Amino acid sequence: MLKIRLFSVLTVFLLIFVFLQIPISAKDQWLAVRSKNFYLIGNVNEKDIRQVATKLEQFREVFRQIFSKINFNSPIPTTVIVFKNDAAYNPYKPVKSNGKTDKFIAGYFQPGDDVNYITLSTERELEDTYNIIFHEYTHFLVNNSIGNSNVPPWFNEGLAEYYETFTIKDDQKVTLGNLHGEHLELLQRNKLIPFDTFFNIDNYSLHEQADDGVGLFYAQAWALMHYLIQGNGGERNAQLFKFLDLVMSGKSARESFTQAFQIDYATMEKELKKYVEQNTYRVSVATFKNKLTFDTEMQTSALAESDAKAYLGDLLLHANRLTEAETHLQQALSLNRNSSMAQISLGLVKLQQDNFAEAKKYLEKALQSDSSNYLAYYNYAFVLSREGMTDFGFVSEYAAAQAEKMQAALKKAIALNPNFAESYNLFALVSVVRNKNLDEAIGYIKKALMIAPGNQDYLIRAAELYLRKEDFANARKIAQKVAATASDKEMKLYAQNTLERINSTEAQLEAIKNYKPRPNAPYVTDKPLSEEELARLREKAELESLNEILRKPKADEKRVLGFLTKIECSEKGVIYTVKSDNQLIKLRSGSFDSITLMAFSAEMAGKQVSCGVLKNESFAVLIYRPIEDAMTKSAGELVSIDFVPANFRFL
Repeated sequence: MLKIRLFSVLTVFLLIFVFLQIPISAKDQWLAVRSKNFYLIGNVNEKDIRQVATKLEQFREVFRQIFSKINFNSPIPTTVIVFKNDAAYNPYKPVKSNGKTDKFIAGYFQPGDDVNYITLSTERELEDTYNIIFHEYTHFLVNNSIGNSNVPPWFNEGLAEYYETFTIKDDQKVTLGNLHGEHLELLQRNKLIPFDTFFNIDNYSLHEQADDGVGLFYAQAWALMHYLIQGNGGERNAQLFKFLDLVMSGKSARESFTQAFQIDYATMEKELKKYVEQNTYRVSVATFKNKLTFDTEMQTSALAESDAKAYLGDLLLHANRLTEAETHLQQALSLNRNSSMAQISLGLVKLQQDNFAEAKKYLEKALQSDSSNYLAYYNYAFVLSREGMTDFGFVSEYAAAQAEKMQAALKKAIALNPNFAESYNLFALVSVVRNKNLDEAIGYIKKALMIAPGNQDYLIRAAELYLRKEDFANARKIAQKVAATASDKEMKLYAQNTLERINSTEAQLEAIKNYKPRPNAPYVTDKPLSEEELARLREKAELESLNEILRKPKADEKRVLGFLTKIECSEKGVIYTVKSDNQLIKLRSGSFDSITLMAFSAEMAGKQVSCGVLKNESFAVLIYRPIEDAMTKSAGELVSIDFVPANFRFL
């Protein structure tokens, strides 16, 4: 399986306990509880499920009150699945790389573009059960409302580490800042990371570090956050909020730090070193005047077995367990053939299996079953958008009728739920590909960024739209921001390439504007260029720009332009078949990890390609080292693949 990019990262909390086998009844009774900010379902009794809802609402409310200036209204709903015991929970726990269920899981948080899932069991529930849930939910609130592009990693991780130890007693007595034993041990055994290094660690470099380095970074981020909130009687607490206000206003992290704390990095490093060495940490205990109870706001109802199956199937879909997801969703439809949720999720399963006909069929049924379901309209457009893509997530054109159908469905989704940002983003993608309705698309992507200001997919889409509009200043500013703050290699590389395209295209178009034919050149005319001639010149400029930024072969390398048609995998390596000038060329690599992949479309996000014949051939530039291999009959060792538009050619 070739992973181009995977945003939906499953975070789990490991809890070692004695595993008891408890049989599940043939048919569970499921309940649904809707609280103010969560939708919970479970095969537990009503009291237990309401207690889970209360604990999550209490955490969110305390967080909201502390950060009262920030709007934490989330456009992405969070569904909580509560299992009555470990035996019932086991089939839905994460699967390890060896294919076995990770049974030592207390609870986990599964983020998604359309829904977040929290899962846990109430059996042998401990305070630690909620730690990872609180940690990841803090990230979700910060990333969605502020954006991980706007706050440095030390702040984001330090805050999540600090708040994961949240506890509350009697619905009134809140404790924050509990000690973190593993972090204390690391800090005692190691020197602090020098602050010039620590504060310059960005999201990308953090994820590239070895486990030991990451562990020390987390420990130091927790200690610094603990000091800024609790140290010296909390005297720097107000400065921390000022720092947050400044970075949210657009100032750099370093400028915001100096202005908020009125000291430099070196001085803060000395203060933290002293705080850690004294080995005394203050815990904050606050008793609210009124109990944080949410029971009266909750509504409980019975949940049909078909709906329970649909939710469990959708959870498995989000965990990329397609076979199990399909089984659950088919069971849901056998119980209720009009379940729009099961139809939507099953359509997305079929999409993942590249069965577009079946995917569209299920989405069309979902629209018939529930015409008020915004996800049905969005996902119908989503399936149509993928139908024109290569296996690697690259699209160079949409037919006019197809584009109109997609954007009409998206406008209905937006009308039904104007707070679902993915609808705006997909509309903008169609406009980028078609180079039409750009002003409307820019308005839409701005709305998406108002909902989720730190979403880097939306930011890079905005840069692409401004590039299409030839607003190079705005495009460059956004691409630079994403390149500087991207947390994964693919987004960072894509942002850097987008930046190069912006600079190159601007230079090419400037040359066109200033073009003056030589006096003796044929067909010299004083007439202004027609729209067709200008379009041809712009297309040439884009081709020249792309030619400039593509990776160039080194002295011992060659490159070929053609269609990637097949990928054959074995224990000995990977063989790639390329069709170029009516010839088939075979190239090899030891593994997928040994090559560089780049597609000039941000929609490669989340794409996975299985070994075998590609259903949609991908036009690409491939660079390789010529090495004759009689056994594999390959022409060389593959170095990189750059996926390019269908009209690309070498200049």
